[in-house]
Amino acid sequence: MTESGKAKILLVDDNRDFLKVMESILRDLGGYQVVSLEDATRTLETVRAEQPDVIVLDIYMPAVNGPQVCQQLKASPDLRHIPVLFLTAVGSDARFRARCLEGGGDDFLEKPVGSEELIARIRVLLRIKMLQDELRRERDDLERKVQERARELKRRESLAAIGQMVAGVAHEIRNPLGAISNSAAVLSRDLVLEGEDRKLMEIIVREADRLKKTINEFLTFAHPPPCCFAPADLARLVDEVLFLARRDSLCGPEVQFEVQVAPDLPPVPADRDRLHQVLWNLVRNSLEALKGRGRITLEVRPQAQQGSGGVRIRVADDGPGIPEADRELVFEPFFTRKARGSGLGLALVHAAVKAHGGRIRLCEDLPAGCCFEIWLPLHPDQPSGGRA
Repeated sequence: MTESGKAKILLVDDNRDFLKVMESILRDLGGYQVVSLEDATRTLETVRAEQPDVIVLDIYMPAVNGPQVCQQLKASPDLRHIPVLFLTAVGSDARFRARCLEGGGDDFLEKPVGSEELIARIRVLLRIKMLQDELRRERDDLERKVQERARELKRRESLAAIGQMVAGVAHEIRNPLGAISNSAAVLSRDLVLEGEDRKLMEIIVREADRLKKTINEFLTFAHPPPCCFAPADLARLVDEVLFLARRDSLCGPEVQFEVQVAPDLPPVPADRDRLHQVLWNLVRNSLEALKGRGRITLEVRPQAQQGSGGVRIRVADDGPGIPEADRELVFEPFFTRKARGSGLGLALVHAAVKAHGGRIRLCEDLPAGCCFEIWLPLHPDQPSGGRA
């Protein structure tokens, strides 16, 4: 179908005068766009260039005949869906016609051609092609959904196994780590440490706290807490996250924040603590990427998707961005390029957003930097606290 909405017909016949008559019928009476071809050896080349909706093909031509051309068309995966209407002389052998149809032809019409019958046959072929195209699109869409579902099920099975292992390891580490932290706290309180001894104690306390945070991330990933939903004021939540970000050790004087929060934001059903952690993780990732210099933008505004009301949240920065090779892996658990870190931050963000019935994606339409976009529904359908 052309941009004007007209179906395109390719006529292939070695008789120039006959082509002119056919062109006139199809263009003037049928309202079709017509492409004519005298040299049948160039049929495949012309079909690929013109992408017609129907091919009207004479059977008897020099160099190559119609059935041979039709076989070539039907042997090409990108062309076999185009219907072929054969034109044949009166009195053609019935067996020959049957072989032509078996070879891929879709219909026959005898010469001399009546204009009304020609247009009627083409309309039928166009309707059939339209239905076949729709079925093909639905099939492709179904195949895509099946593949996505299979990948998701495989991912869930993998995550479940990882979660069980992580939970066991985390529990084994948590008790001795608690003893180390408590012992360090007692020694710091009861002993007067100076110089190198003091620095070593500070390292013990700091690293114990870091390990405790990592273990908590492991346990949260393995056993996500159930969401406690209540109407959340996103504008206030953004203010709280920015308050913390401006006082974070990674936020230097050359880091700027741009906030764009729509004034008419509806309250969003959310687990406030988990949503706070989502925004904080994304903002702190931006702070790490900027290394003390750059801009972080937070944008919150209403946005409907697929007929459902919701809110869109974007967290962007003008840092170095995420390498192309890493983009598909950013939400995978334990994936990280950082020297330190569990690799669970964005996996937990993804799980929390999905638990709210929402979606999160890494935007690809930016010339530079990085942007994560979250969409949260105003009416989540039975959200769960499980992993995504």
